[in-house]
Amino acid sequence: MLLASHAFAKRTAPAEVPPVVDGNVRYEAPHFSNPCGQNGGCVVAYDVSSNAMLWSVQVYCTRYDPNLETDVQDIFITSLAVQNGQILVTNEKGQRFTIDPATRRVDGDARGCDGSDGCSLLARPWAPRTALAAAGLGFLGLAGMILRRKRRG
Repeated sequence: MLLASHAFAKRTAPAEVPPVVDGNVRYEAPHFSNPCGQNGGCVVAYDVSSNAMLWSVQVYCTRYDPNLETDVQDIFITSLAVQNGQILVTNEKGQRFTIDPATRRVDGDARGCDGSDGCSLLARPWAPRTALAAAGLGFLGLAGMILRRKRRG
């Protein structure tokens, strides 16, 4: 007999990524509740003196298969470093990216943030990102799951 808790097993929480400081700027990679509109894949810059957020950028886009649990599809950042004025980012898939903090341009492995193939347009680093927009996307995803279950049931 398969127990429900095993059938819907969740992934373990990702390891915290220590922030890095370069000059008067602290860079963080928050896994959840970040301004980029998805779990993981976000780097946020803060002023060390005031702790004010300076900017955020979505480093890569995670495409979610609606037929699978969302949490097992999340891809989180595993390391941050600063080298030669660039922010170096690595994620759980081993993909490596660099961010130019002056322009917020992201280079590296395929980002998938062009708005096609089901990835949100919020993935673009120059698009406005708000907590309200992220909450709206979460609500739409939840509504879609409920509708799919009703159709199956």
